[in-house]
Amino acid sequence: MVSIPEPVARMIKHPDTHKVLTTVSPDGLPHAIVCASLDMDGSDTIVVAEVYMHRTCENLKSNPNAEFLVWQGKMGYSLKAKATGRFTEGVPFDKMSAAMDKFNMAVVAVWEFQVTDIWDESATKTSGDKVI
Repeated sequence: MVSIPEPVARMIKHPDTHKVLTTVSPDGLPHAIVCASLDMDGSDTIVVAEVYMHRTCENLKSNPNAEFLVWQGKMGYSLKAKATGRFTEGVPFDKMSAAMDKFNMAVVAVWEFQVTDIWDESATKTSGDKVI
Protein backbone atom coordinates (compact mmCIF):
# COMPACT_ATOMS: atom_id res chain seq x y z
CA MET A 1 0.00 0.00 0.00
CA VAL A 2 1.11 3.56 -0.58
CA SER A 3 0.94 6.76 1.40
CA ILE A 4 -1.21 9.40 -0.30
CA PRO A 5 0.85 12.55 -1.02
CA GLU A 6 -0.36 15.87 0.40
CA PRO A 7 -1.65 17.43 -2.86
CA VAL A 8 -3.81 14.34 -3.51
CA ALA A 9 -4.97 14.15 0.12
CA ARG A 10 -5.92 17.82 0.05
CA MET A 11 -7.99 17.21 -3.09
CA ILE A 12 -9.73 14.19 -1.53
CA LYS A 13 -10.68 16.20 1.56
CA HIS A 14 -11.82 19.35 -0.26
CA PRO A 15 -15.63 19.66 -0.45
CA ASP A 16 -15.59 21.14 -3.97
CA THR A 17 -13.61 18.26 -5.49
CA HIS A 18 -15.44 16.03 -7.97
CA LYS A 19 -15.21 12.39 -6.85
CA VAL A 20 -16.10 9.18 -8.69
CA LEU A 21 -15.81 5.55 -7.58
CA THR A 22 -15.63 2.85 -10.24
CA THR A 23 -16.07 -0.88 -9.62
CA VAL A 24 -16.39 -3.86 -11.94
CA SER A 25 -19.39 -6.19 -12.09
CA PRO A 26 -19.00 -9.99 -11.97
CA ASP A 27 -19.49 -10.05 -15.75
CA GLY A 28 -16.71 -7.50 -16.28
CA LEU A 29 -18.71 -4.31 -16.83
CA PRO A 30 -17.54 -1.05 -15.22
CA HIS A 31 -19.91 0.75 -12.86
CA ALA A 32 -19.18 4.36 -11.80
CA ILE A 33 -20.91 6.42 -9.11
CA VAL A 34 -20.61 9.92 -7.71
CA CYS A 35 -18.84 9.51 -4.38
CA ALA A 36 -19.31 12.67 -2.31
CA SER A 37 -18.57 10.84 0.96
CA LEU A 38 -14.98 10.02 -0.03
CA ASP A 39 -12.62 10.69 2.87
CA MET A 40 -9.33 9.49 4.33
CA ASP A 41 -8.60 7.45 7.44
CA GLY A 42 -4.84 7.65 7.81
CA SER A 43 -2.27 8.32 5.10
CA ASP A 44 -2.99 5.28 2.90
CA THR A 45 -6.64 4.45 3.59
CA ILE A 46 -9.76 5.77 1.87
CA VAL A 47 -13.22 5.41 3.38
CA VAL A 48 -16.59 5.75 1.67
CA ALA A 49 -20.09 5.78 3.12
CA GLU A 50 -22.39 3.06 1.88
CA VAL A 51 -25.47 5.09 0.95
CA TYR A 52 -27.51 3.94 -2.06
CA MET A 53 -24.59 1.78 -3.24
CA HIS A 54 -26.51 -1.38 -4.17
CA ARG A 55 -24.66 -2.40 -7.36
CA THR A 56 -21.36 -1.01 -6.09
CA CYS A 57 -21.55 -3.20 -2.96
CA GLU A 58 -22.36 -6.30 -4.99
CA ASN A 59 -19.42 -5.56 -7.26
CA LEU A 60 -17.03 -5.06 -4.33
CA LYS A 61 -18.13 -8.34 -2.75
CA SER A 62 -17.11 -10.24 -5.89
CA ASN A 63 -14.12 -8.07 -6.87
CA PRO A 64 -12.48 -5.79 -4.28
CA ASN A 65 -10.55 -3.75 -6.87
CA ALA A 66 -11.74 -0.18 -7.38
CA GLU A 67 -10.63 3.11 -8.84
CA PHE A 68 -11.30 6.59 -7.54
CA LEU A 69 -11.10 9.62 -9.80
CA VAL A 70 -10.84 13.03 -8.10
CA TRP A 71 -10.49 16.37 -9.87
CA GLN A 72 -10.76 20.14 -9.52
CA GLY A 73 -10.39 22.31 -12.59
CA LYS A 74 -7.46 21.00 -14.66
CA MET A 75 -5.92 18.96 -11.84
CA GLY A 76 -6.94 15.35 -11.29
CA TYR A 77 -5.77 12.01 -9.95
CA SER A 78 -6.71 8.36 -10.33
CA LEU A 79 -6.29 6.24 -7.22
CA LYS A 80 -6.27 2.47 -7.69
CA ALA A 81 -7.40 0.74 -4.53
CA LYS A 82 -8.57 -2.50 -2.99
CA ALA A 83 -11.52 -2.82 -0.62
CA THR A 84 -10.20 -4.20 2.67
CA GLY A 85 -13.22 -3.96 4.93
CA ARG A 86 -16.85 -3.01 5.48
CA PHE A 87 -17.81 -1.68 8.91
CA THR A 88 -21.19 -1.07 10.51
CA GLU A 89 -19.82 0.35 13.76
CA GLY A 90 -16.74 1.98 15.22
CA VAL A 91 -14.99 5.33 14.88
CA PRO A 92 -14.91 5.57 11.04
CA PHE A 93 -18.60 4.60 10.91
CA ASP A 94 -19.59 7.15 13.57
CA LYS A 95 -17.55 9.91 11.91
CA MET A 96 -19.03 9.19 8.48
CA SER A 97 -22.57 8.94 9.87
CA ALA A 98 -22.24 12.36 11.48
CA ALA A 99 -20.98 13.85 8.21
CA MET A 100 -23.77 12.32 6.14
CA ASP A 101 -26.47 13.34 8.66
CA LYS A 102 -25.96 16.90 7.41
CA PHE A 103 -27.36 15.72 4.04
CA ASN A 104 -30.17 13.67 5.62
CA MET A 105 -28.53 10.45 4.43
CA ALA A 106 -28.35 7.32 6.57
CA VAL A 107 -25.10 5.38 6.38
CA VAL A 108 -25.55 1.62 6.13
CA ALA A 109 -21.83 0.86 6.41
CA VAL A 110 -18.41 2.32 5.70
CA TRP A 111 -16.15 0.71 3.12
CA GLU A 112 -12.40 0.89 3.64
CA PHE A 113 -9.89 0.84 0.77
CA GLN A 114 -6.11 0.58 0.70
CA VAL A 115 -4.56 2.66 -2.08
CA THR A 116 -2.18 0.67 -4.30
CA ASP A 117 -1.08 3.34 -6.78
CA ILE A 118 -1.86 6.89 -7.89
CA TRP A 119 -1.79 8.36 -11.42
CA ASP A 120 -1.83 11.96 -12.60
CA GLU A 121 -4.95 12.56 -14.71
CA SER A 122 -4.57 16.34 -14.97
CA ALA A 123 -5.12 18.28 -18.16
CA THR A 124 -1.39 19.05 -18.26
CA LYS A 125 1.76 17.59 -19.78
CA THR A 126 2.12 15.29 -16.73
CA SER A 127 -1.15 13.49 -17.53
CA GLY A 128 -0.68 9.74 -17.46
CA ASP A 129 2.37 9.87 -15.21
CA LYS A 130 2.45 7.55 -12.21
CA VAL A 131 2.58 9.61 -9.01
CA ILE A 132 3.19 6.61 -6.73
